[in-house]
Amino acid sequence: MIRYKLSKAPLELDILAEVRNNLRLLNEDHDALLTELISSAVTEVENHIGRQLLRATYLAYFDSYPGDVLEIHLGPVASVVAVRYYADGVAEQQTVDPGNYQLDNTELTARLLFRERFSPDSSRLNSIEIEFTCGWENKAAVPKDILRALILLVSEGFLNPGNMSLNQGSGLRTTAAMKLLRNYKVQRF
Repeated sequence: MIRYKLSKAPLELDILAEVRNNLRLLNEDHDALLTELISSAVTEVENHIGRQLLRATYLAYFDSYPGDVLEIHLGPVASVVAVRYYADGVAEQQTVDPGNYQLDNTELTARLLFRERFSPDSSRLNSIEIEFTCGWENKAAVPKDILRALILLVSEGFLNPGNMSLNQGSGLRTTAAMKLLRNYKVQRF
């Protein structure tokens, strides 16, 4: 099983001017509310697509690794800071030499290939810890469709504060924002 824990928080994604423009707001009267809505929308989008928007540092915990490869589903992974593990009968964490693993971050799910096997303590939970950075480097690097989806979600939250469901029939309503996010969602099977 894999678990993620935020180690170093990202900067805030500043799309306030774009949201104001989308809503045709000419002043800053609603900025406090819009800032809260932006923060909520960023969290919603990150959870929905399984990606970190702006660069942050995370710790991933694994109980074991079945082959020579571990997958990191939270992306986009920029770099691996360190791989540490608890070995059988050793109380302190051991660090894997960076030359003994290779990061493949060309796909939605990053893979970490180990050139040499190591033996984590199989009787211990979270015996492997991977510290990595993920997310786009800055706002300009975030795909435009994701930024547009955020603007739409914030605008919807502002214009419809009760968030009344407008679903019709038996299916759920797919919003324009969710359609924009489809290509960026990490699929987990």
